[in-house]
Order: sequence, then structure tokens, then C-alpha cells
Amino acid sequence: MALDNTTRADAHKIFANLYRKKRDPEHQKKVDDIITRSNDIFIRIDLIKKLDEEFERSNARQIEVENAATKKVETAASAVTANKTVNKDSLNAGQQVSTDSDDKSSGLIDFLFGGTSAIGKFAKDSKALEIGLFGRKYTISKSVEHLFRYLKEDQIIATIQALKYCEQVGWKVWNPLIYNVVLNYNRFFNAFISLDSLFIDDISAEVFLGRSTKMQMYYIRMLKRPDTKEIILKNVPELIKTEDRIFPKMNTIMTGLTFGLSLENNRPTLTDALCAFHIVNTRKFVTWKEIEANLNVAPIDEAKYSGSPELSKQVEYTLSRITNEITTKLAIRNDIYALRNNFFKIGENGKLSFDFLNLVVDDYVSHHYPENMQTNALKSGFKTQPSKLLQLICRDLQSNYMVMAEGYIKVNKDGQTKDVLIFQPGLFFPEIERISSILRTLDVFNRKFSSFQYTFETFTQDVVKGSMDQIETQLLKILAEAADFLGKFAKKIHTIIENHEMAKEYEASDQANEKMLASKERVIEEVKPMSRFIPYGDAKIISTNRINGKTVYDALFELTRLLYNYAVIFKDSNTTSRLTAHKKLETEVDKLLVDYERMTGKPFDMELVNK
Repeated sequence: MALDNTTRADAHKIFANLYRKKRDPEHQKKVDDIITRSNDIFIRIDLIKKLDEEFERSNARQIEVENAATKKVETAASAVTANKTVNKDSLNAGQQVSTDSDDKSSGLIDFLFGGTSAIGKFAKDSKALEIGLFGRKYTISKSVEHLFRYLKEDQIIATIQALKYCEQVGWKVWNPLIYNVVLNYNRFFNAFISLDSLFIDDISAEVFLGRSTKMQMYYIRMLKRPDTKEIILKNVPELIKTEDRIFPKMNTIMTGLTFGLSLENNRPTLTDALCAFHIVNTRKFVTWKEIEANLNVAPIDEAKYSGSPELSKQVEYTLSRITNEITTKLAIRNDIYALRNNFFKIGENGKLSFDFLNLVVDDYVSHHYPENMQTNALKSGFKTQPSKLLQLICRDLQSNYMVMAEGYIKVNKDGQTKDVLIFQPGLFFPEIERISSILRTLDVFNRKFSSFQYTFETFTQDVVKGSMDQIETQLLKILAEAADFLGKFAKKIHTIIENHEMAKEYEASDQANEKMLASKERVIEEVKPMSRFIPYGDAKIISTNRINGKTVYDALFELTRLLYNYAVIFKDSNTTSRLTAHKKLETEVDKLLVDYERMTGKPFDMELVNK
């Protein structure tokens, strides 16, 4: 359409119709960007048309599908209109009888000066209908036209932008009821403002009713919920505040919102106007209740998000993601609780207790120092100096626990003494070598800096702030590498413990297969998550060290506990962050649970976590 001879007033109407055209969010955003580029109405129209043409060319197939869908809607609307035309006499059969009766009984005065008394009273009260001389011609009043053409262009555009934004993102923050109320109002508002152009051509009441069917249905849904106005005026502005592109137009938007929500406040009301169109079309008195009954509109869905198929897919995907995240995060949180409760001692103040070190230090001193040297000062030195404690625990691990990983051990099983193999030789070779390497490194360091004193207090400060001292920096590197090793070693043994406990659960529920049961005496050849027993797990160890009399399972469990605690003592970042991650996880899960309940209207099923 050429714009050369178009007046500026007509151009504004063309622009409004172009802007109201249905587009996907990305396409609409480009249109909104065009509006900000120029204030000239003709340039805006030209740019939008070019954008639409380009979009249609690149999406020809999609447009074809949309056109087919639109045609079905228009055909359905025409069918509704045709049906109403065919059934004019049956629309208000009861009223027909009463009208005929009125014509006979109301007398000549009523007939001459107002048609039937019901229509005359309606015309007088509503101001929506004009009755010609002698009541022979019913016409829609100018007040009705003013109702449909009241809003200005900037108010319409700003309100459409706001409602479209709500349709796109509202489901992310609102429950289905709020979203659907706003969505219904959005559809009503767009349908309502599109009808203003019908008054230019002075179309018939029948055509108007046919083209306004959807608007009437959306309006019925609005009126059936007395809380519509409260929901929209409370939630829409709050959401608009989060969008910098639209928020500056808030006052204009509120004018558009309030107008559409106040169409029943003054005469003629919108229901009056629609009744008037029906009266003109049928020449019979039609009430709003009869219009409602005839359209039989379903109420707004309170449980499930309405909207486009694309929105339904987004909602479905989001709920699936939230469910998976809740399940995963709760499982991780439960693992952290199990780790904290099983392998750490936590005091009433919430701090970790390392008093188990007393037993380890006492046992080490009693085996490696003469009785006359086993003083409290010696023991305290081990517990207060990181380098000395690391040296002690590595030697303790070698002499007490690594014998299980190096080869055969002697156990008592069902009253019989056996030499058994728990792990395939070489399975823990890297760990055995790493412990030896740490000891060699510490021996070299202590000989080189024999008078160097370094406490845990200084160590803690240096871990946080760093150190400029070359000797301290060298020791910090040794301690950091050792801490990382201890944390990884702990996780490796922990996997073996978890595998054993899973196998016991299967056995208790009679679900253990032959292969799983055979693992009770089969050597562990690899360490990975699986359901298998620790070989001879309930057999008691026969040795000359501290683990004598413990079951194989208990000795490995104790080793896991020691390694985790050592990793924390020497500031392994992975282990310490894992221990404190439950607080962050709980916060995240709480938010996800709120979102899940908002979107579904029901609490999350915690049984999903336990499956």
C-alpha cells in the first residue's frame, strides 16, 4: 500500500494495526527496536513492513501453517455468526413471546415512543441504544463508538507491549491462575482495540457481533472472576518494573490497563454495548445473561498454564528441569549429611572436633619413642606443627593400614585363621608410593630447615592470605599437595565402603544376585561405583598394630574417616567446600521447591528423591 497520499491520522491507524499483528517474541522485539529508532510515523510503518516481509520470506512454511490455522478460526467464527443468524428466532424464544404480548398490551404510546417497554427502558438507562421515531429503527449510540475509540495510540501501544511482555515471561514468576488471568486480559484487550476500525465503515450489527465473538468470550471470563482487576493491577506493574525497556511507560500503561478493567463502571458499559448490538441485530431485547449462556465460555483454568503450544513446551521443559535439579541437589545434600555424620565429629557449636588425634599421636609415640621421651610436650609438638603432624600420620598410615593394600593379611573367619587378599596387588600402588614420597620430601625439608618453627595458626593465616617467606611458601606447597592427595585417597576408599553398603541393602531385600554374593570372597580388582561386598568384610584382622581385632570393614571405615579428617586439617579445598556445600544446596532447593509448587499447585513429591 503506497503511503504518498495517506494522511498522518490514517498513518497512525495503519501503524497501530501493523503493531498489533501477531508475531513471535524475537520478531516482536525487532519491531519494538524499530519504534525507538524513529519518531516519524511513516518511517516506522515502512521499516516494520520491510521487517515483516523479510521475516515472511525466511519463514514461508511457518506462515503457511499459521494462515491455515487462522482460516480455521475465521471459518469457525463465521459458523458461529451464521448459526446465530439462522437461529435469530430461537435465541430468545421466551422473550419473543413476552415481546408479542407487550406489543398487544403496552398500547399505542409505547409503540410510538420507544418500541417495547424493555428495550425502551434499556435504551434510556444504558445510553447504548438509540430508538428512532416511533421506535421503528434501533441504532447503536455514539457513546458506544466512543467507548471503543477512547484510548490514544501511545496508550494502546504501551499497554500492548506490557501485556505481551507479561505473556512471554509471566509464567516464570506467577502461578497458573495469575498468568491465565493476565493472559485472558491480554487477549481481551487486543481483541477489544481491534474493533475500533469497524466503526469507520459503519458496519452492521451482525458483522460486528461476528468479529467480536472472541472479545465477548474473553470478557465473559474476566467478569466471571471478580478478582481480575486486583490480580492485574497488583502483578502486571510489579513485573513491568523488571523490564527497563517498558518501565518508563508505566503511567501510560496504567491508563490502558485501568481503562480496560473499568468498562463496567460508567454507562454505557461494555456489556450494555454488546447487548445493544444484539438488540439491533435481532430486534428483540437481549440480556447479558443470555449472551453468556449462548456463548457458554469455560472459566479461566486455575491449575495449568494456558497459552501457545510453544509456551506449553517451555513450561513442560522447565518443570522437568526443576524436578531433576531438586532430585539431584537433594541427593547430593543427603550424601553430604552422610559424610558429615559418618566420618566427622561435630560439636554443639557446629565446629569439627579433631580429638581423635590424641589416640593416633599416643599410639605413634608409644611405638616409636622410648618411654622416658613420651612427654606431653613431644605430643603437643606433633599436634601444633603441620609438618610434624603430616610426617606422623603418613608413618601411621604405613604401619597400620597400608598393610591391607600391600598384600595378604591374616584374619579370623568363623573361628578359622586365614591368610586372605582384600585388594589386587598394585591396586593402591600409587597411594603407597605417594605416602613414601611425602615422607621423603618432609625428611629433606626438616634436615634443611631443622630450626624452622611453623604452627597451625600461621599455616591457617598463610592459606587465606598467602606468604612472602620463601621457606613458608615451600612448606605450603608440600602441605597443599599432601592435602589434595589425602582427600582423593579418602574418596577412593569411601567408594569401596559405599559399594559394600549397597550390596548389603540388596542382600537384605533378597535382590542380591550370585555374582554379587560371590564378591564376599572375591578380591577387589578395581575401584568404581558398583554393588559388591568387601572380601571377608566381617572377618576380624589378626595383627600386631592398632587395627588388631577390628573387622576388615571397620578398619577400612576407620581409614576413610582418618583420611577425610586429615584432608580437612591440611585445608584440602575440595573436601572442606564439600562439607559446607549443604547450606548453599538447601537454599537452592528451597527456591526450586517454591517454583515447583507455584507452577504445579502442589508440593514436590519427596518420594522421587528416594527412588
